[in-house]
Amino acid sequence: MTHDMKSRPVAGLRRNDPVLVRALQAITFCGVLLGMLLYAWLAVRSDAVASHRGLAEAAAVGQVAADAELARIEAAVDRTAPLIAGTLGKDVSAEDLRTANAKIADILSSTPIAAIAVMDGKGGIVSVFGQMPADAAGRLTPASSSQRAGQKLLNLDLVPVSDLRAAYSQDIVLADGARMPVVFVLRTGAFQAALDAGASAGNGWRAALLNVDGQILLSHAAQGGDFTRSDVALAARVTGWKPLYANEALANEHVSGRENGASVETRMVAGGRLHLIYLSDEPSLLAAIASRQWEFMALLGVSVLALVLALSLIQNEWRRDDRDSEDTFLVLAQARASCDLLDAGVIDWSVKDGRVTYSDGWAEMFARSIKPDAQDAHEWISRIHPDDQDAARETYQSMLDGTARDVVHLIRIRLPSGLWVQVQERGRVIEGTDGAPARIVLVQTPKAADGGALKETLLGLGESRDYARAS
Repeated sequence: MTHDMKSRPVAGLRRNDPVLVRALQAITFCGVLLGMLLYAWLAVRSDAVASHRGLAEAAAVGQVAADAELARIEAAVDRTAPLIAGTLGKDVSAEDLRTANAKIADILSSTPIAAIAVMDGKGGIVSVFGQMPADAAGRLTPASSSQRAGQKLLNLDLVPVSDLRAAYSQDIVLADGARMPVVFVLRTGAFQAALDAGASAGNGWRAALLNVDGQILLSHAAQGGDFTRSDVALAARVTGWKPLYANEALANEHVSGRENGASVETRMVAGGRLHLIYLSDEPSLLAAIASRQWEFMALLGVSVLALVLALSLIQNEWRRDDRDSEDTFLVLAQARASCDLLDAGVIDWSVKDGRVTYSDGWAEMFARSIKPDAQDAHEWISRIHPDDQDAARETYQSMLDGTARDVVHLIRIRLPSGLWVQVQERGRVIEGTDGAPARIVLVQTPKAADGGALKETLLGLGESRDYARAS
């Protein structure tokens, strides 16, 4: 790449340009921002996996607790059923009735059952054992069949009574073989251990116990939350589960799924008579960052510090390189200007790419103001007299090898007219930042003419004519 004295070769190479610096800053900032977003995404993903794992573990614990609670209820029913049947006989005395009541109350005190209501065939209450809760009075009905039963009717032995209470229904057999529907009203704390297990899933959890018809028997949720029918629909949609029909296969015992930022876990209880459903909202981006605010702030601080240091180092290096380039350009420009004023020519030889740049003064003195088309050192060396070329090559090689830094020698250069002119060539090596030769500057000054020089020139002219004639 050839440049003359009026051009500024370093202007196009300036890297400390404000626009370029701002572009570098923007790219680096975007890289840091992308890294922060990636970290936040990984945090959300990690929290979501941990939340779902916690929900699955909670469901496993809740399933065991629900099975155990139902077993306690059925054990209490089996113990109290004979006592209740004994009170319904025709020859029961008041003393026998008080004794039975006392025994039943004693049994119920350590069970999930709060009260027992004996129903007639029309839904009326015949007798009550224990203390009937206010929210259950007037809401009790005999055992009914599932509204979603298929070809075979399926009894609903567990039904909701109020928002906080459920009831267990079962027929008892009297001494005469007749059957009487009995409703066992559960305490508000029934199945609480199974529902509370969902708390281990973290914020936004909800849990519910459903019967065969998909009715919410009991539910529990994190503070400010509630298990709704839409949650039941979500669980059914995500897991493919639906309330069990009598003539269909049982639903899966263990089903997991995710949808719309919610995790779902379902567990079968008592062979499908009940289902536990747990839901939890997967953590949001802000929640994940908030839970790791100190880690995030530390990472952000380190990233910003690294950004500032990296930009500072890069810009300082660019400034240094630009200053070196400008200094080199100014030195060469000053040298060329001085040489032009002194009728000397300058050759700037770039060692890295082997290209040669000629000054205007050199072109005026040795090439009729026309700079050579070739841009390598071989073109210049071809202009040297054959008898001087070997010595010139050795001199240049010593400069390339670093063994000589400054040289001064005489060489003959062919002019466009064919004449050979003797010039004094001074050379200097300019080292790069690594200490190796980066550029070689050659300055040619025609030697002052005298009689001997004129004779030598005339002889040279004759030789050039003989050479031309021979060729």
